[in-house]
Parts: sequence; structure tokens; C-alpha cells
Amino acid sequence: MAPRFVRSTLLAAALMALAPACGENEVRPSLDLLSDSCAGTQPLAGVTHLRFRVTGPGLDTPRERVSTVAWTEADVPAVPSGTARVLEVRAYVGAPDQGGQLVSLGRSVAFDVTEGQAPKVRMFLRRLGEFVPVNLASAPRTCSLPAATRAAHTATTLQDGRVFITGGYEPRADGTRPVTGTTEVFNPADGTFSPGPDVGARAFHTASLLPDGRVFLAGGAQTFAPVTLQPTARLVDVVAGAVGELTPKVARYQQAAAVDAAGHVLLVGGHAADGSGVFMAEAFDSASGRFVDVAGDIPRVDTTLTVMEDGKTFLMAGGADSMGPAADVLSFGFNGTSLERLMNVPPRLRVPRVGAAVAVLGRPDESPRPLLMGGFDGVAPTQDARAVGASEVLEDVMTVHDGPTLMPRSNPCAVSLKDGRVMVLGGRGTSSGTTYAQPWVELITPHAGAQPTVLGLTLMPQPRVWHTCSALPDGSVLVVGGVDDSTGEIRANSEALVVMPPPRD
Repeated sequence: MAPRFVRSTLLAAALMALAPACGENEVRPSLDLLSDSCAGTQPLAGVTHLRFRVTGPGLDTPRERVSTVAWTEADVPAVPSGTARVLEVRAYVGAPDQGGQLVSLGRSVAFDVTEGQAPKVRMFLRRLGEFVPVNLASAPRTCSLPAATRAAHTATTLQDGRVFITGGYEPRADGTRPVTGTTEVFNPADGTFSPGPDVGARAFHTASLLPDGRVFLAGGAQTFAPVTLQPTARLVDVVAGAVGELTPKVARYQQAAAVDAAGHVLLVGGHAADGSGVFMAEAFDSASGRFVDVAGDIPRVDTTLTVMEDGKTFLMAGGADSMGPAADVLSFGFNGTSLERLMNVPPRLRVPRVGAAVAVLGRPDESPRPLLMGGFDGVAPTQDARAVGASEVLEDVMTVHDGPTLMPRSNPCAVSLKDGRVMVLGGRGTSSGTTYAQPWVELITPHAGAQPTVLGLTLMPQPRVWHTCSALPDGSVLVVGGVDDSTGEIRANSEALVVMPPPRD
């Protein structure tokens, strides 16, 4: 009989021959899993098992491995060479194949695998659906705070995944609202906030990400009590730290803006310093760096503006004209350098509304469509206007149909996620003619040939309005700033929060 060690060696060799080879073209990513948080439930609290999952182009089925919570590098799946690989870590209480509960999730940014070179991957593991302060990668149990307290600011997700936060006002308990021109950049890779260039004091302005990666800032209030307006626009290259100054033809704040695939930024609506509506539309052509004329007024304020899947059709929905809430959904497109209206007989909203939000629902392979959410059904709550719970899908330039019913609120923050879902957070509710900030959070999922479904998530720790919400590369959402007046007192939201929604699959 062969010695035992010989049999073991032969058996190991046979198993290696039968096993799916890692192969010379496959490598195992080196994973740095940040599994601590600075507040809330720790991501690994109660966790017994982890599922490692790699997806990407050319991988017909995900590469998966399941381990106990005491994982090692060998538990990370080896993957073949290729681009845009994404590694997920899903944490369960109980074995996942025996009904274990998924409680935490981490997801890497897309990375490339080169033959023979193991990529280094770092990710934050986050408790699902729980709002927690941003934490530092260098010290995960340390919270990371923005440099300034802001409301009515903008937050723009850049092409590299960082978030450019600009302007806004500081909500103070005495009711004063000093406006700032400071900016900061949030880096989701390490959880840090760093100062950016000054862009001139502005609040209730717009920020548009251009195809070349620059950010176009327009309008805004420069001061309150009395209201004065910021007369300039700024063109910001965050990577280079360069800021260019431009002068629009009209100053405004609380306008709507959207940018098409060619880099045209359309500005509509807004208010003048005396509160009256600004009906002059204006457009900026980023290719030439010039403002271009838009013929004719567009009498609409507190409206929304978005661009359809074709990348060139603007849709304006909601808002009020001189007669009150307007039902017509107007469509526009650039013909050369001029803007033209596309439909003589526009479709109409089921529920005219003022102060709504719009976000695109659906992945590129799901025929994505803008979803109009919330708003007031009148011009002002003091005139018996009520918050709207109905949503509406802007199907095309000719069709509008009912969307799912949501919590009734105006001025919510809505963000499109990479997986095609939409998250809507906060906003203003109404009661007895008064408004107050809300903590509601809903996740909307599209379904082919069926009505989208709505999942209510955990309430935000503090109600918010005039805040921002930004999709991060790992699928989580960053919430910054805002005002909480739900108790009758003005309270600023100084923390930046992050929430990881449950996965779609």
C-alpha cells in the first residue's frame, strides 16, 4: 500500500486537475474591507456569513464564494482579465442558502483586471437602509463632517465619482440666512471633505454637469432680507481648480436647468429679487462658451426641467404661470443654435403641481423615463395648496401616464441610482396652511410592462428640506445639509449622511 502522504499528494493533484482552474488569466483581487462605522449599527453586528460576488462584462454569471464572517483573502473569487469588474460583499445573519438575512452590503467601484496583476480593491461595508454619518477610510470609527452648514446648495456628482458641493445659506435659529460662496469636494473613496474654489455667494442656484466634466453654475440669491441676486454664472473645472466667470442676460434664483448631450444648458423660470417670475429663457452653449438666444418667453416658475433618453429633448413639467399651476408638459430641442418648441398640442399632467422633483427611472436597457414626483397642487400653502402624493411618468413628448402613489410632499430631493431605481428623500409637508420638513424616504423600482413599486425605507434621523442627495459610485446615496423646521424652530442639518439601499436583485 502506498504511504499516506503519497496518496494525499496524488489526491490533491487529481483535485487540482478537476477543479475549475484559476488559470494563468485569472487573478484574485486584494480586498480592503472597511467594516466599521462611526455611528449607528456596526455593519458586522450579528453577521455570521459573507457572500463575495464579482460581476462585469464577459461574465455570464457572477463569480461567487460564501464564507463565514472570519474570511480570508482566499474567499475572494478569482476572475479573468477584463474591464469594469465590480466586487460586492454581502453580509448575512445566518447562512445565505438557508434563509439568512441580508443586513449589510459593500460594493467596489468598477476596476480592470490585467493578466497576472491582482487589483487592489477597497470598499465600505454599510448597514442596509440605515442613515449614518460619513466615516473616514483612514479611521472608520471617526465621522467626517462637511466644512460648512448649508441649505439650498447644490451637490454635483462628477465623472470621477466625487461630489462637488457649492454655495447655499446657513440656517440660523434667529431666522437669518447668510449666503456663502464656498465650495467643498467629497471624495467617497476615503470619506473626506476638502475645500474647493470660491464661486460667489449664491443659494437656490443651479449646477449642471457638462459632457466634458466641468460644472456650470448659474443664478442664485446673493443675500436675503433684502433679496439680492447673483449676477454671474461660473464655469468650474474641479479637477484643474479653474473657475471662469460669465454674465447671463438675466439674474434669477430658484430656476430650473438641464443639459443635453451636446452640452447646451437650458435655464427656465425662476424669480427676480422682488419675487416676481422670470419668464425669459436662456441657454448656454458649452462648446462655444457663449450664451445663445432663446426666442419667446416661457411663463413658468417653480417648474422642473429634464432631458429625455435621446439626449436632446428637454421636457418641462409642473410649475405655475400667471394663472396658477400649469398642466401642460412642454418639450423643446435645439435646432442648430436656436431652441424650438416641439409640440403644438402638449400633453397635460393629471395633477398640476408646483415645486415638484423629477428623476429618471430605469436603466438604459429599460427604456428610462422621467418620473415627476410631489409638489403642491396650488401656488402656496397659505392659499390652501396641499402636498401631492401622486407621481406621473413623462413617457414622451406626447404622453403622460400615472406613476405610483408616494408620500405627499413638496420640494423633495430625488436621485436616480445606477441600477435604474429612484430614491426620493425629505421635502415639505402641509398642515393647516403651514409647511414643515419631512423625514420620509422611498425607493421606487421600475418593472417592464407593469407599474413601478415603492418601498418605504427607514426615516432620516432628522427631517430635511432644501438638502441635496447624490448617488455615489458604490450605489449608496450621500445626503448633505438642509433645514429642519418640523418642530417650529429652525434647526440646521450639519451632518452629511450616507445610506445604502437594499440591492435590486
